Amino acid sequence: MRRAGAERDPAVTGRDKLTLADIRPLAEEVGLPEIAATDASPFDDLARPLADYEARGRTGFEWADAAERMDPRFWLPEAKSIVTAALPYLTEEGARRMREHPRSEIRGQTSCYVYGEDYHRVLSDRLTALAGRIGNLVGREIRYRVAVDTSPLVDRRVAERSGLGWIGKNGMLFSPRYGSYVFLGALLIDVEIEDALHLPPAIGKHCGDCDLCMRACPTQAFVAPGELKATACLSYVTQMKGIIPRAYRKPLGRRVWGCDVCQQVCPLNRDRAHAEDPVFTPDAEAAYPDLVRLLGMSNRQFLRAYGRSAMAWRGVRTMQRNALVALGNLRRPEAVPIVARFLASDRVELRASAAWALGEIGGQDALRELRAAFASEQDPDVRKEIEDAIANAWGKACEGDEGRDETGSGYRDCDHPCRGDVAGR
Repeated sequence: MRRAGAERDPAVTGRDKLTLADIRPLAEEVGLPEIAATDASPFDDLARPLADYEARGRTGFEWADAAERMDPRFWLPEAKSIVTAALPYLTEEGARRMREHPRSEIRGQTSCYVYGEDYHRVLSDRLTALAGRIGNLVGREIRYRVAVDTSPLVDRRVAERSGLGWIGKNGMLFSPRYGSYVFLGALLIDVEIEDALHLPPAIGKHCGDCDLCMRACPTQAFVAPGELKATACLSYVTQMKGIIPRAYRKPLGRRVWGCDVCQQVCPLNRDRAHAEDPVFTPDAEAAYPDLVRLLGMSNRQFLRAYGRSAMAWRGVRTMQRNALVALGNLRRPEAVPIVARFLASDRVELRASAAWALGEIGGQDALRELRAAFASEQDPDVRKEIEDAIANAWGKACEGDEGRDETGSGYRDCDHPCRGDVAGR
């Protein structure tokens, strides 16, 4: 719990209740163009959705106790109201960059929400500043809590109940003005807001029969409108710990952080207003990171290059794992030397990812590196990755010309089982 605002001053008319008309000018002063409000009563309608979500599998990023997620007063016992905020982040330049993939270069791809500064800091600072102004307005020190991603609250439902927007079939909250390209935050306060709303859930009410987002999902992670198997979402996959499951590696493509497909295909996101906030001006390197450069970075160098972005929190090793998978999907032979270096990493997930990438790239150089690594690898999971990568790389070589000797009639240095099959064709 935090406190903000001045002690009651006789020169200030103290107020026990406010309206959104009172708060909106204050929100605009601190850089929050879209706000709404709801009361602080429990979200009983979340009981079934949270139980279903738990059954499908948690990511580990969520607050563990469902009961605490449903009751705002667990977070702030004195709470009377919740001010919600939608901060647009997709600038006109950001929208252009999303469409201009540098496909001829060895670069990855990130979600547009990390193009600019880390929204956790930006939105938290602005909501804190708003709390101070509300305290000054009511003429007393108010009790408040700021919620941006890391609180128990289910941000999208809180925003929906307040009337800030509606939830689409892709599970995202849509602002009438900015579409779904908004960051959500909430400010719990011990001040009553007279015109706070309490709207029921209505997922997909503006979507009609459209289900483009659900059908376009690269991993088919949607189980119903607005309901997601979170552990299958590529945005989660790029942030998860450990070895990326094989089923998700090819769907990742060149992505190294996040996924925007369910937003990009949505007709409701067309012709929406763009953000004009300078803190979200896109960084070209953050939008499409140089994968080879990324693989050569120390954690300090990584933070220097990407520390202002929301993708920096997982650190360089997670990003390097993702970069290795992206290089495997790009199948660029010139990347073999730097990928092969990670076969000797002290991190299991980096060795496994490097092996898979080399198997996808294929070629004699990749095969040599894989064989050498297999001879010394002790971890059973990585050994299996290397073994499968060798089979994959040999298959590619035997199907093309790379495995043939100079006469074109046989196969050089080839003792893989596929030799007999191919030679006999």
